Amino acid sequence: MDGPLPLALIVASLVFAVVVLGYVALGRTPDWALLGLAGLVEAGALVLLVVAAVQVGGADLGGADAITLFGYLVAALVLLPIGFAWSLAERSRGATAVLAVAGLTEAFVVVRALQVWSS
Repeated sequence: MDGPLPLALIVASLVFAVVVLGYVALGRTPDWALLGLAGLVEAGALVLLVVAAVQVGGADLGGADAITLFGYLVAALVLLPIGFAWSLAERSRGATAVLAVAGLTEAFVVVRALQVWSS
């Protein structure tokens, strides 16, 4: 799980959060462009999950650590869809800000997954 993919996912999540904060500042609701950007982040999270699943077999990772790792990676997969569902259901500035929190949380979850992997 080492390499450029986790770093790229962290950067993409932070860029997503900054773009969403721009939407919040302008009072805009999520649109197709924002959904596409979230889709790219989700695709990266899915690839990271698959890479981790392939590599965990050969890694020196205990049972509890593997469960924690996959818990973080599955959480990374569901954060943005839940945030989007919330923001599309409510259609307010605050609900759009939930997406920024989801993007920041996505970056944090990937960092935690890397910490579990390297322990």
